[in-house]
Amino acid sequence: MTCPPWLAVLGIALCVCTASAQSPTSYRGADLRAKNFANAKLRGVDFKGANLTGADLTNADLRDADLSEAYLMDVKASRADLGNARLGSADLSRGDLRGANLEGADLTRAILQSARLQDARMMRVLANGVNFKRAQLDSVDLSGAHLSGSDFSQAALPRAVLRKAVLGSAGPGQPGPNAALLIGANLSGADLSEANLTGARMNESVLESALFRNAVMRSADLSWTRARGANFSGAGMSWVKAYAADMRSARFEKADLSMAQLEGADFTGAHFAGARLDMANMNQCVLAGAVFTGASTRRLSLNAIKGPMPILAETK
Repeated sequence: MTCPPWLAVLGIALCVCTASAQSPTSYRGADLRAKNFANAKLRGVDFKGANLTGADLTNADLRDADLSEAYLMDVKASRADLGNARLGSADLSRGDLRGANLEGADLTRAILQSARLQDARMMRVLANGVNFKRAQLDSVDLSGAHLSGSDFSQAALPRAVLRKAVLGSAGPGQPGPNAALLIGANLSGADLSEANLTGARMNESVLESALFRNAVMRSADLSWTRARGANFSGAGMSWVKAYAADMRSARFEKADLSMAQLEGADFTGAHFAGARLDMANMNQCVLAGAVFTGASTRRLSLNAIKGPMPILAETK
């Protein structure tokens, strides 16, 4: 602090200048590479465009902070609280955000390629157009998140929770973001119940024991996926593609698979009770032990079935 002039005139040195104990409210555009902010109280601080490459934000309080367009490559932010923070167009490549709280944060068009997000809380994040390529998202909670147009190619999401998340497009001819890319992603044991996956590309992904109950999956591409034991009960899957997919023991009770293209898929022991398979293509599929009780099979194509022909209920 600055001493008043009248004290300086009297020669009285009563003022001691000390650094403020509080962090500044703005680091906008600052060079903060490798800076140590571990355990710091930084709520609402402006870091827009700042360079925080390699910085330590472990356990820091960054709620409501503005980190948009910031450089956060290799950042250490495990257990950091980024609730409602703004991270639009930020680069968090290879960042460590394990156990971090990002609930309600805005990550639009951010880069999280190869980032570690295991056990992170990301409920209701706005994350359209985000690059999650090769990110580690084990057990992450993305319930209610908006993820349309995001790229999860080769990302690991085992046991992740994506209930009611939006990963799909608005639909053909409709305005809005494109569907998410999940090509080669690992979603084994993940929960995508009631998620919107309209038009999502999930080719070659691992969906074993994943939950898709009542999900909206119209026109999604599940070709060559490994979905053994997955549960698609009640899902809207019309026009889905699942060429040569491994769907052994999968459950499709009351799912809508009308006009689905399922050629060459393995449905050994799968359950289709009450499902709609009208005009679907199951040519060259493996259907040994599959159950079709009460399924609607109008104009279902079953040419060149591999193994025994399944017993289909008479369609009314």
